[in-house]
Amino acid sequence: MLSSAGLASLRTLARYAAAIGLWGMGWGARAALIGVLPPQGFPFLTFFPAVMLATYLFGIGPGLLCAALSVAAAYASFFPHRPDGFLALDSGDLIALVFFSSILVIDCLILHLLARSKQLAAQREKDLVEITNNSPDILTRFDRQYRHLFVSGAVVRLTGRPVSDFLGKSNLEMGMPPELCAQWHASLEAVFRTAKPLTLKFDYAGLTFATQLVPEFSDVDGSVKSVLGVTRDVSEVARHERALEANDRLKDELLATVAHELRNPIATMSSGLQVLEREPGLSSSAARSLAAMRRQTHQMTRLVGDLMDLTRIRARLLDISQTELELRQIIDAAVECCHESSMRSQSQIHLAWPDAPMWVMGDAGRLIQVFTNLLSNAIKFSPDGASVTVSGSTSGPLHTVVVSDHGAGIEADMLYTVFEPFVQAPAGRSRQTGLGIGLALVKTLVDVHGGKVWATSDGPGQGASFFVQLPVAPR
Repeated sequence: MLSSAGLASLRTLARYAAAIGLWGMGWGARAALIGVLPPQGFPFLTFFPAVMLATYLFGIGPGLLCAALSVAAAYASFFPHRPDGFLALDSGDLIALVFFSSILVIDCLILHLLARSKQLAAQREKDLVEITNNSPDILTRFDRQYRHLFVSGAVVRLTGRPVSDFLGKSNLEMGMPPELCAQWHASLEAVFRTAKPLTLKFDYAGLTFATQLVPEFSDVDGSVKSVLGVTRDVSEVARHERALEANDRLKDELLATVAHELRNPIATMSSGLQVLEREPGLSSSAARSLAAMRRQTHQMTRLVGDLMDLTRIRARLLDISQTELELRQIIDAAVECCHESSMRSQSQIHLAWPDAPMWVMGDAGRLIQVFTNLLSNAIKFSPDGASVTVSGSTSGPLHTVVVSDHGAGIEADMLYTVFEPFVQAPAGRSRQTGLGIGLALVKTLVDVHGGKVWATSDGPGQGASFFVQLPVAPR
């Protein structure tokens, strides 16, 4: 049995032999035209087709061989020879021989490049087909009538139907359930209308799929001429998402239960502390101990309250009233709530507030809770004796309140995560005493008031500023 190298050599020899055969046919055809054509006229007439066929069919090597043999045959058989000329040819015939030889070589090169371009285009198309067919994603292209212009081979694995069944047909014509067709058609219509990508998620054949629909634009007028769809099986991802959601619900239920069960013991301890504080003749050490216990009990009460509020909000059970409020009064109430902690740390709270009132619509108790949490954090994460600034401003339809401190600061990569539940920035870890739910509660409460909250910081030890934006109340 021949090796692959031997077979390649045989194929090469066969191509050159075929080129010689074509040259022989051209020579024979030219010889047959003697007497029909003028004497020694059109010497290359029948060699041109032979050379072009040899190059196109068998490559540039066989084509150049056929051209060389054609030049030699034309020179030997179809040019008049004179002993006194160069190569026994007069100047006119010599120029014709050189000219036509050059034309044959140029034809060989052009046909070779054309054949090569065609091969490369065919190979690219083959590679593209292989890539799309081997991809687990289903690629589709739709026209404005929602008909399939292209479908990748992955659809065969899903439906068992050949690609040809889909081309020129809509999903409805393919027998897709009407409600799913309506979902697809509405999404396609939205992409054609808005010229913006869209994500579609749907269930089919017991699986969950996600499709990214991307507009494709016309080169003529820039309109959307078709829509490309990339459909992926996300059943496993959807299963994990459902499991995470179930675990998240269980976590919320656990936190709500723990918070609820802690309320009674904390209330009992608080009542007991009140009784002990009224006892006559307390020593100074006992009074200090009771005061510390009172502070810790108050802190525990606040943490449990925040935790219960957070679980209520996540369960959409928290009621938010909507009344017209003046932000300065909200800030004053929050400052009063933080009076004890500011006195204990000798912190100074400075207000930089405009003279004009800043009216908002919202729940007074919840907004006081927002700014109390922000002020408490600013005091807690600042060194003793530091100052905290609360400023207010109005721009267009929004009021902005900024709570700034000169304390522990926040790392740059934590600025967007500090508002997540149970997240605590490393920069202030030495001063952390809570559960990391205060800022999460702040964000949630601001969100339900139609506002936004974010933080800025130059880094650890550089302090932080928290911005709260709330819509201006219509008046």
